Amino acid sequence: MAKLKSRPQMYGRGAGEGNLPPHYRGDEGGDDEAPFDRFQTARLGLYIFLGALTTMFGALAVLYLLRVPASQDFAFRLPKLSWFSTAIILLSSIPCQMALNAARAGSLCGVWRGMTLTLMLGALFLALQLGSWDEIARQLQGAPVHFFSAMFYVISAAHGLHLLGGLLFVGYLLYQVQVQRALNPHFVELGATYWHFLGVLWAVLFGVMLIK
Repeated sequence: MAKLKSRPQMYGRGAGEGNLPPHYRGDEGGDDEAPFDRFQTARLGLYIFLGALTTMFGALAVLYLLRVPASQDFAFRLPKLSWFSTAIILLSSIPCQMALNAARAGSLCGVWRGMTLTLMLGALFLALQLGSWDEIARQLQGAPVHFFSAMFYVISAAHGLHLLGGLLFVGYLLYQVQVQRALNPHFVELGATYWHFLGVLWAVLFGVMLIK
């Protein structure tokens, strides 16, 4: 029986490079490996970005908690609409995940339906957040903005801006599916990961602001 010839290992390229696959060394990879490399790089970049967001919002949450003892001096109530908006953003992860599952199955129609629902629920969340701002303004009734109400504005605005970026990416995915009739499951996965993160992040921040 003929023996398969094994490719000799190459050394001398650098510490540890001799045993790495070609597409990790960047010298002998084929063109078909380039999309995989781009996806891995994009996913790593997304994780780094999410880590930075976690640090930023974590700092805001700690700052809020440090001032909680002073809450007795200010009767601040979280807007009722915030409860509904929190439920909406958490529910929006369901169609988003459905879109990801459809993308992995190669279903353009499934991605379209899931991402369309995600887009609608995300827009509704932002609308409810704006309504929450109006409710806080009625609470204050012309009084100076207090630390706790100001923190709600800052946290919700920062989160809303990042969610708006997510909506733009969802819109881009819908454009790809509907107009270009193209489907890239890697893009859908990146979008779904970002969207799930924003939903969980807001739920945690909302829970922190409930602490009195």
